[in-house]
Amino acid sequence: MKKITDGSLSLKVDNISIFQYLNENERRQLLNICDVFEYYKGERIITQGEVSSCFFVVLSGSLKVTFTDPGGAEVFISNIQAGDFFGETGIFSDAKRTANVSPLDTVQILRIGREDFFHFIRMYSHAGVKLLMLFVYGLMKKLNDSNQGLVAMERKTVLNHSDVDQFFKKEQ
Repeated sequence: MKKITDGSLSLKVDNISIFQYLNENERRQLLNICDVFEYYKGERIITQGEVSSCFFVVLSGSLKVTFTDPGGAEVFISNIQAGDFFGETGIFSDAKRTANVSPLDTVQILRIGREDFFHFIRMYSHAGVKLLMLFVYGLMKKLNDSNQGLVAMERKTVLNHSDVDQFFKKEQ
């Protein structure tokens, strides 16, 4: 990992979800509270079981999300791409991280800490509401994806396919 401090990084944030809904001043102010890091393949950005009060935004590169099972095996969960954010639960809670996040190649990451983020929200409440809505949406999507995965696993091991199909038809 290398912290980028020389200012040579030209931040292109238009395609990054948390910046898309902010005006130019709000973007500039949010960027002022970010640290920029470069991580390399094989390093960990987040380690399962650690506590962190930061969230992250991927500027470039790709990441993998894994879970270390009780037997010590690493289980793949998902990929994270440039423009995505992750680790947002760390802004709200001191709970231990539930997964590992590692670069698949060289990545550039914005890191924003809890205290700076909440200060930004107090100063720019309109922008803060937008960001919090993106976090809620992202967390709801992750929960939904997780629940669908659990249903699929249950479907294979316990449930009758027609029972599950009928349940989902009722929801539509």
